[in-house]
Amino acid sequence: MDNQQFQRPLIPLYKVRTFGEKISDTFSFISENFRTLLKYITYFLLPLCLFQALAFNGLMGDYFSAIAQMVGEGSDVGSDMPFSSMSSLIAYALATAIFYAVGSVLLLSVLYTLMRLYEQRDNRLKDVLYSEVWPLLKWNMKRAAVLVLAGILLGVVVIALVVLLALVSPVLLVVGYLLALMALLPLSLAAPVYLFEELNVIDAFVKAFRLGFKTWGGIFAVFFVLTLIASVLQMITLLPWEFAMVFKGIFSMQNAEESITSTVGYSFLTYILGVIQCLGAYLTYTILFVGNAYQYGHASEKIDHVTVQDDIEHFETL
Repeated sequence: MDNQQFQRPLIPLYKVRTFGEKISDTFSFISENFRTLLKYITYFLLPLCLFQALAFNGLMGDYFSAIAQMVGEGSDVGSDMPFSSMSSLIAYALATAIFYAVGSVLLLSVLYTLMRLYEQRDNRLKDVLYSEVWPLLKWNMKRAAVLVLAGILLGVVVIALVVLLALVSPVLLVVGYLLALMALLPLSLAAPVYLFEELNVIDAFVKAFRLGFKTWGGIFAVFFVLTLIASVLQMITLLPWEFAMVFKGIFSMQNAEESITSTVGYSFLTYILGVIQCLGAYLTYTILFVGNAYQYGHASEKIDHVTVQDDIEHFETL
């Protein structure tokens, strides 16, 4: 263990924290293990980003092409979109959504695997080997996939209920929407609960809601601040791609077939920027997922006193 690690105290997962400590511990963990996090996130998510960028660029390209076609025909945007354009948009949108779901599974698995190894190893994450990471990572990937699928199913149910309320009364729609937000925010703890504990997915959602409801304000504050920080950082990789796509879209709507945006080189540039944008997004999501894990650790220690229970269970070995 190097001198820097001796100088930095271990950041325990289960600890009652103030709001400031949750934020500072999040960035302390990331800064201490930045190289390891970057290495494994890039290793597992860069191949996905190579395909995700194709889907996302295709989605935006078809969107601008459809607008250009409708403008050229003199129809209102969105009122008479050609069937071929609509089907292509839907296909690219579904592909993009699937890639994001897979990316969420991989990112959750990698991060929470490394966070567990961080506390288990004497050298924390210093010189951690792939052979040490893979067994736990494989277990987490299976559980993260189940969790994401369950989350999608829950989201569909919530959306369906909100739509039904909207059909009954606009007032009920507003009330249902607010209640859904209040209920779904505590459920954000389901990811660390399910990946750090050996519970089934239903029990994980129930426990997440119990812990999250009692610490609702803390979850909201951490989520709001870290989302704001992550959004600002994401602009670094998002803006170049966004400018390139908008620039291409403007020429597309003007039917400028001989412009630089119609060249192979420009298409390749937008693809590379798309890959960088996708990977950059996942890297910034790291801040949210790590912060959410420490919020879970805070709630678990504050409400369930897990470290005290662990000491009692292992009293004979103390």
